[in-house]
Amino acid sequence: MHYVLSDIHGNGAAFDAMLARIDMRPDDCLFILGDVVDRGPDGVELLRRVMNMRNTTLLLGNHEHMMIDALRHPDDDFALLRWWKNGCEPTFRRFHALDEGSREALLRYLESLPVQLETRVNGRDYCLVHAAPVELYEPGGWKDEREFAVWHRMPLSLPPQLQGRTVLIGHTPTVFVQQADWPRPRIAHGDGVIDLDCGCAFPNAGGQLGCLRLEDMTEYYSEEGVVTAREAALWKEIACRAER
Repeated sequence: MHYVLSDIHGNGAAFDAMLARIDMRPDDCLFILGDVVDRGPDGVELLRRVMNMRNTTLLLGNHEHMMIDALRHPDDDFALLRWWKNGCEPTFRRFHALDEGSREALLRYLESLPVQLETRVNGRDYCLVHAAPVELYEPGGWKDEREFAVWHRMPLSLPPQLQGRTVLIGHTPTVFVQQADWPRPRIAHGDGVIDLDCGCAFPNAGGQLGCLRLEDMTEYYSEEGVVTAREAALWKEIACRAER
């Protein structure tokens, strides 16, 4: 089975709840679409766990991107300020509590992370990225396509150059891209684009961790449990009506 989640943001309790829900088997795969760190207290510990988890692939998120920039360039005040303004304090303090060898190993791991992956499940092609596929990058707005892929905010409609694939993203909490009647944010299914950032960074505002199983579109939530593809389709219909 192939599972995809995004934007844990230092919430170790939510991640543990999710692992218990999906109950991964040795031949299962878990993809995490970035932003393991910041805002919550457990980001560094989570990164070190994910580094050593079998069959788990982490993609680079904008928070890991900021972390690399700030820690590799300690004299760059802008890099540190940007990271600090985006909730880095617990990550910064726990990173510097590690010994030098562990800090270097963690940074090298982050620098090795891909920004985009492709996978095929049950005859359906998926593009996995934190924020936006590199195919949409145009010079001028961002330093390079790597920065674009972790920072750009794309709508939930598939542009022509990506036809034939389903794009899985995080980065933008789903409360900003759909209106719905349910009390907690849920995975947002658009036209060829699926947003999995269910606001885990803000648990006090109802946010939770969401995860999607690609074989059958079953949704898992750290707070609300398991949602079948049929139930998710009904909720999508409710959300679409609310947006009209």
